Amino acid sequence: MPIYLPQGKKCAVCLTFDFDALSVWLGGFGLKTPAHISRGEYGARVGAPRLLSLLEKYHIITTWFTPGHTADTYPELVREISRRGHEIAHHGYSHKTPVELGEEEEVEELVKGIQSIESVTGKRPLGYRSPAWDLSDKTIELLLRHGFKYDSSLMADDYTPYRCRVGDRPLIDRAFEFGEEVDIIEFPPSWSLSDWEHFEYTLSPSSVWPGLRAASAVQENWEADFEYMYENIPSGIFVITMHPQVIGRGHRMMMLERLIQRMARPDVHFTTLIDLANSWKD
Repeated sequence: MPIYLPQGKKCAVCLTFDFDALSVWLGGFGLKTPAHISRGEYGARVGAPRLLSLLEKYHIITTWFTPGHTADTYPELVREISRRGHEIAHHGYSHKTPVELGEEEEVEELVKGIQSIESVTGKRPLGYRSPAWDLSDKTIELLLRHGFKYDSSLMADDYTPYRCRVGDRPLIDRAFEFGEEVDIIEFPPSWSLSDWEHFEYTLSPSSVWPGLRAASAVQENWEADFEYMYENIPSGIFVITMHPQVIGRGHRMMMLERLIQRMARPDVHFTTLIDLANSWKD
């Protein structure tokens, strides 16, 4: 297998947090009213501290995909997350997806995010997750150029990491042409394993996301996905995506703690994505 887990570990769980804070409303949705801003503020004021306490209780280290805007707005909090051993990874600067940007703008977002995270934590981010989980045809090349080790935005697998490609030709009049694999490892996420789509009521000028599902129903789905991996996928990697402003609500925190308790077994390895990327071997 390409990922080498510690001796005695059957599989790995990576709890990941997209610490969007205000940026998802300002840059992602283009919404600047006080009500929307307050929802992002909740993630930093309430959600993140609650999560840090829960993770410390179970001695779990995690990966926080953090926009540069969040690092600049809440430097002390992001620094504290890093100080506690959690990975601070890259999530753009302003939460604008690369497919909405020209090449120069995409480079600017990438570099600005790197600089913000490095100035706050003293560490250069080595992992990347695109806002809205979509990449331009230049993104992987840019990640290579700027020294990233992994991405977590694409979904060609579920429990098994794989190498990203450059040079795909998405033809429709004849067979799709696959490009060349490169040294960027993909840790695939999933919309079904993200809290926002299940929980967050989002009203924008162009759409309505109803959200507001029962936490017990989401726990049932996530736990079943974990159990399938545990029983069927040797050295599988289980990646869950959560947002402090979403999962930080009381009943959802209780659900997350129950899920951690169900997954916390002697042969299950809780870790960060960069630790797994560093263990990759061909």
